[in-house]
Amino acid sequence: MKFYKRISKNTCVRLYPIGVRKRRNGKFCAEIKHPLNKKMIWLGTFVTVEDVLKNYESKKRRFEELVMAKSAKNVQISEKSDQESCVTDEFEEKSSMSVDEITNTSNGVEESDE
Repeated sequence: MKFYKRISKNTCVRLYPIGVRKRRNGKFCAEIKHPLNKKMIWLGTFVTVEDVLKNYESKKRRFEELVMAKSAKNVQISEKSDQESCVTDEFEEKSSMSVDEITNTSNGVEESDE
């Protein structure tokens, strides 16, 4: 089965969109790769290429939304972990100070008892 049409000696053009192939009976079948688990998802068998394209594009949009939602979730998690690490750093900094440094409010100026 041909999926490419040769235009010249070194140039080929794809006859059908990615994930679409023509069967011997003249119908078209389509598959799309799931972006997260990397498995091929069967979209079905269609009579025309236009039907295939509609179905393929709608599934592709759903997968793009899924990927965007997952990446947004990862960004939120990383922002939370950054904020938590900042709070932890401040706590560690305060806990590493000695008792004299914490209770001394003279700001480096010593008072004399005369």
